This record gives sequence, structure tokens and C-alpha cells, in this order.
Amino acid sequence: MSSDYKIISSDSHVIEPWFLWQERLPAKFRDRAPRLLHGDDGDKLVCEDIEMPPIGTAAGVFRGNSEVRQTGRWEEDIPPSAYDPDARIKEIDRDTIWGEVMYPTFGLGFYGIDDAEFKWALLRAYNDWLADFCSAHPNRFKGIAMLANDDPALAVEELERAKKLGHVGIMIPTVAGEGVPQYHERGMDVLWEAAVANDMSINIHAGTARERNKKTSLIQVSGGRNPTKSPLKYEVFVRPMLNMIFGGVFVRHPKLKFISAENEAGWATHVLERADFEWLRYQNVAVKDFEGRIPEKPSDYFKRNIKLTFLRDTVAIRTHDLLGTDTLMFQTDFPHGISTYPNSRQMCDDMFAGVDTAVRDKIVYQTAADLYGF
Repeated sequence: MSSDYKIISSDSHVIEPWFLWQERLPAKFRDRAPRLLHGDDGDKLVCEDIEMPPIGTAAGVFRGNSEVRQTGRWEEDIPPSAYDPDARIKEIDRDTIWGEVMYPTFGLGFYGIDDAEFKWALLRAYNDWLADFCSAHPNRFKGIAMLANDDPALAVEELERAKKLGHVGIMIPTVAGEGVPQYHERGMDVLWEAAVANDMSINIHAGTARERNKKTSLIQVSGGRNPTKSPLKYEVFVRPMLNMIFGGVFVRHPKLKFISAENEAGWATHVLERADFEWLRYQNVAVKDFEGRIPEKPSDYFKRNIKLTFLRDTVAIRTHDLLGTDTLMFQTDFPHGISTYPNSRQMCDDMFAGVDTAVRDKIVYQTAADLYGF
């Protein structure tokens, strides 16, 4: 297999400088901004009552399996390539990656903040900083702006502002939360319409469920990691995806692009097979919890409107013909601990062994290039 093909990471991460919000928030919020605390056993970033990623694993790719730890020191564990675009270019060149779609790290937890005004201030400050980061190498870095879903009209305003800043898509939490329009309900249509009008994808990233990011979560209570959560994390995307399909979102908005980031993809073949059977078998039974029956099979909407990113997923590659080749995009997740760096190309060579090179090139490069404008 030729190793001179281009690769785009459809999901990579910046690690925001801890002082970003101290510098960019409106003055009235700066005393509540995330701050770095130095403890005897390591540093940690704290903000309100939300769970922030451990310093030790934020850039965990630079540690071997026997060296992984949650505690760490900012100066030792967060390299310049996590927040400096020029240093970043050197690292992705080393990994032979052409471009990256950038998501946050510490910002992933902000969806757990209840104070809407404060949360929006944090998100806007991040979006401004990320625009500056990507503008240093605009042909190789593309930013995904953060939006809250609580107020769809306010989300539209930030989407339009993010477009002007140069971002290529927006992200919302995996679960809409209580007391607000759910993603399949018509109350969200105004945001979907704006996304289509501005050619912005809607992106849902693992680890952003609002209730998950509270300090009362299992992670905080027990310490360490719950080993069942990572293999099952795709579950938080499956329900909103199916709700949007059966709720007619893609009937009303046929050009909407809805992206799952870091939830892998091998599960989709089985889920869609079951969904298609449900749609066909019970076509004469009244639909519960939705407005009515969708006119096409769920898998048809999936193939047109939904895309999934993945790192290590040979099942997805082997079933690409069932999923639709256009639905899959490779990611490196640099610099997080599960990243494929610095062996991303070798991993692609191995995973795509025996696969038509045109299929490989579409999955590792062309689909992301077309979607995000590389």
C-alpha cells in the first residue's frame, strides 16, 4: 500500500491555556474564570462545580502505557504543541497529518454549568481564542466553535458570529438536557436552518453530556476511571441520532450535516439494521413520541446527513459498504491519551490493508476536506 496519501484528522484537540479565560472574559466574570491550582500531588484546573479533565492525561499521548497518570503539573504535562499553532505544525508534520479539525479539551466540561450567562461568556471567549489559533495556519487548522443549546435563538447568533470568525462548524452537548427543546423537536429548527444557511456542520463530541460534567459524577466520587464507560460511550450519541432521524429533522432539513466525534463507528451497522427493520415492520402502527412516520428508511437519512469519526475501528472499515463510505472520517485525537500519534499513518496502512485505495482516501482525507473546506 502506498504511504504517500494525505490524512486529515477529523477530530483533534487544542488544550486551552489555563489563563485564556482570565484574559478574555468580561470583567464581571473574571473572578469566576477557570484557574489553575497547585497542590502537593499536582496541578488541577477548577471552575465552578464542573468536572475538569485531569492535567496528567490532558496530553496523555506523550506518555507510554506504564507512565499514564491522572495527576500532573502544567509545565511538565502540557506541551506547547497543545496551544501554540506553530509548535503544533511541527508535531502533525512528524505524524504526517495534513490538517486537523480542532475541538476543545477543558471546554468540553462547560456544558455542565447552570448559569447560562456565565457559560455563554466562557464559550465566546474560547471561540475567539480558537479563531486566533487556527488563523495562524488556516489551510491546516479548522475550528469547531462551542455553542450552548439552551436558547436556540442565542445559539443562532453565535453560529453566525463563529462563521465570521472563520470556524467551519459548531458543537453542542451530546444530550440536550431537561427543560429545553430536544434536538428532534421543532424548537431546534431555527438552529438547524441557520447551520444549513451558513454551511456549518453540527458536531457532537464525546464527553459533553451536561449532567456528566458535574463533580457529583461517578468519576469524582470514586476517583480514577470507570472502565465500562469508554467502550460504551457511543451510547450517548445513538439516542439523539435516532431521535433526530425518526423525529423528521432530516426530512425538514435535508442538507443538514450532523457529525459524531470520538464515538467510533462500528456500532452503526447493527443499529441501522435494527432501525430499518423497525421502520419496515411496523409501518401500519401509530408512531409514539414523534409527529409521524418518516418517508424513507433510517439508513437513508444516515447516509445522507450523518458522519462518524473514528480512531481504531476495523469493524467500521470492513462494513464501510453498509454504512456508506461517505459517512466515515478518520481522526487522531491528538494530543489526548488515546491518540494514534505518532503512528497514525502506520495505523491507517494496517487498518486499510486490502481496502480499495479510493475508499481509503475518501475516509482518511477527502470527506473531511469537502465537509470542512480544507
